Formats: sequence, C-alpha cells, structure tokens
Amino acid sequence: MMKLLVCVDLSSSMPNLLTYTKQLAKSLNASVCLLHVTDAQDEMLGYGGVFGEFPLYIDPKELRQEIATRFKHEHQQLLACSQQLQADGLSCIGLLVNGATVVPTILKEAQKHQADIIVVGSEHKGLLMTLVEGSTSKSLIGQADIPVLVVPVKAVTA
Repeated sequence: MMKLLVCVDLSSSMPNLLTYTKQLAKSLNASVCLLHVTDAQDEMLGYGGVFGEFPLYIDPKELRQEIATRFKHEHQQLLACSQQLQADGLSCIGLLVNGATVVPTILKEAQKHQADIIVVGSEHKGLLMTLVEGSTSKSLIGQADIPVLVVPVKAVTA
C-alpha cells in the first residue's frame, strides 16, 4: 500500500488540504500519516522578542504550562483531522512532532515512516513573507529524495 506523509500546519487552509488528501489517498489506495511539526526550542529558553524587540524574561513555570496547553490543543486538532479521514474510510494516523527545524524534521519522519510521497499545502505568500519565512515546499522539493506534491490551498474564510 502506498503511504502519503501529509504535512499540516493547522492553519485555516488545512480543510482544503484535507479534502485534496482524501481524494488523492482514495484514488491511490494509500494510507495517510498527517504530520504536524511544532517547535518549542526558542520558547524553552524563557525569552521572547521578535524582530528586534527587547527580550522579555518569562517565568519558566508559566512558559511550560503555555507550551503544554498549546501542544494539547495542537494534538486535539490533529486527532480530529485524523478521525475525520478515518471516518471517510481511510487508514490514517496523526503525528505531532517537536522539531527545531521543519524541513529536516519532515524528511526524517518521511524516511522513518517509509513514505512514498510527501504532500504539502502552499499558500501564495508575498515576496516579503517568502524572504522572511522562506518556503517549506521549495526546501522540501530541493532536499527530498522522494516525490513532493505541492497543493495550492487558500485559507478558508469564515
């Protein structure tokens, strides 16, 4: 059976990616591993500050609680997505992984789970955001040794 590693960011565009994933997995008779890479490395240091702001000390106890709460929420979202695909008749697992760098973590998990294809959603970013954040999909295409399918998705507006 073919295995799809589907990278999800839990954003508002995720339902569109899941719809496409369901169609793809059914047409290929593939199993699905939903992967969300979360990062708490900078937060674990106990300091905040973005784009030149002064670092702000954060109480480590409060910080651990906030991270645990966020992980729990992300895990619940991932579980709900996985259960939704299972209800649609697919073999699906959800995987929440802590990784300092997204692309190497995705590649490691793809190898670990013997994925045949990496599926990633991509929203069109402006030039500035691409320069600041980079492009996960472009990095995956350049570094992966298995096919990477980039699905154009748009955020769902309420």
